[in-house]
Amino acid sequence: MNNHANNSAFIFNEAIHAQSINELYGNDYVYVQEVFETVLNEYEMLTNNINSCYDSHNIPALKAAVHKIKPIFGFVGMIDMQQQCQQFENICQTTVSFDHLNNDFNLLKNNLVKSKLLIEEEKKKLELFNKQRA
Repeated sequence: MNNHANNSAFIFNEAIHAQSINELYGNDYVYVQEVFETVLNEYEMLTNNINSCYDSHNIPALKAAVHKIKPIFGFVGMIDMQQQCQQFENICQTTVSFDHLNNDFNLLKNNLVKSKLLIEEEKKKLELFNKQRA
């Protein structure tokens, strides 16, 4: 994938809603890089909390932990992932048994891992892009 088509616009991975990024940050790609870095600094703690809540079978705490990570996906333009978090929260709200969460949780957990890798990749691309523009 090409990092950028020209020297003025960064091309994000298709999983990132570029319009959302542009609406939030304009063309300030240095700031966008900082946002991605900040998200990554918090990511492991947030996902560890989700996993701990799941392991303890505490559905209200699990719902709250997923709610807590959900906004960071908006900060990095990952609207689909943000929606998946909301859907999982809704499932937690209505589930009658912890066992009913297994499939949805495994899907969410896998997507959380993939999302972190994507955010890391995009941050690296932003770093290169910003160095080239400096």
